Formats: sequence, C-alpha cells, structure tokens
Amino acid sequence: MEIIEEDDEEVKQLMLRISKKEITLCDSCDTFFDYIPQKIYCDKCKKAYMREYAQRPENKAKRRKYQQRPEVKAKMREYYQRNKKLREEE
Repeated sequence: MEIIEEDDEEVKQLMLRISKKEITLCDSCDTFFDYIPQKIYCDKCKKAYMREYAQRPENKAKRRKYQQRPEVKAKMREYYQRNKKLREEE
C-alpha cells in the first residue's frame, strides 16, 4: 500500500499506521481501532448490530424453538440448579 503524499502530518501518520496494519477503519462509523485480521467493525458497531440481529422476529422464533428442545431444557435446568446451590453456599 502506497502512502499518499499529504501536507498534513497527522494524516501521514494515520496512513502509515494503517499501512503497517497497526490500526484500521470501521466500515460503518469511520472510527479507528486496533487492527485484527478479518475484523471490519469496531466493538460499538458490532454490539449494535448483534442487538439489532437478536431483535429480528425470525431470529427470536429460531431461539425460542431451540430453547424448547428437551435436551436444552435439561441443560438449562442443571445450570440454574448448580448456580442456585453455589449462591446458597456463599
């Protein structure tokens, strides 16, 4: 990646850090964050997307269907009982 010739020193520094893969730019909000391969959204945008994704009716129905399965119910019951027992011991 070539560094663009700019007069502004700050822009040069940002472009240099991007070319060295120290930082990258969020695709949705245009903020800089530490470079991680294959990560294109910052944490804030990722959380917002996941929150929106979980509220979609088709995803709610899929989650509800999964949670109604007997083996999943048994796991959840076991988990809650174990946590209840741990809280009582404290």
